[in-house]
Amino acid sequence: MKPSTTAAVLFLLSPMAMRAQTDAAPPETKAPAPVRHGSDMAGRVKPDVKPSSSVTVVYRGVSTVLTVGELIKLPQVKVTVRDGHTNKDVEFTGPLVSDVLAKGGLVASPETHSLILHSTVVATGADGFYALYSGGEVEPEFSSAKPILAIMRFELPNTEGGMIEIVDPQDASPSRWVNGVTTLSVMTLAQSK
Repeated sequence: MKPSTTAAVLFLLSPMAMRAQTDAAPPETKAPAPVRHGSDMAGRVKPDVKPSSSVTVVYRGVSTVLTVGELIKLPQVKVTVRDGHTNKDVEFTGPLVSDVLAKGGLVASPETHSLILHSTVVATGADGFYALYSGGEVEPEFSSAKPILAIMRFELPNTEGGMIEIVDPQDASPSRWVNGVTTLSVMTLAQSK
């Protein structure tokens, strides 16, 4: 493809060009803006969340499955956060992500500090949406963030969040909150020599 053709294609696919094309379309042909997890401030209804009844922790090639019932038996943490989509306070309860990872084998200790700091946790939902968290971010020994797997919302089952939802009370917006969490995969980066 010629450089000028490539530039034209890239421009046409750019968000600014897409917006201009949408705004130029007659009202009856405009598609509604997509709504991601959660309702937005315009009051559009959020799409149904695929629920999960368990979460699989994958660490060092070993999978550990924890059901909602097993998550309830872990120490519970209650957090109140501002939902940026609705601009309202929401109360969630559930175990710390670090406690769930410990059940999967990643236990914080002086011997695992380096491993934790060189790891990434990938939280994946039933709908395929995923978000990344650093190992140090989910471990209370290194961070005050304390993300949880929320299984309760206002002291009721978290059906709006797909039964298991990762919530980080220090996130500025709920963009990384994964609804219907099915998997927490720990990936460790090898240290370069």
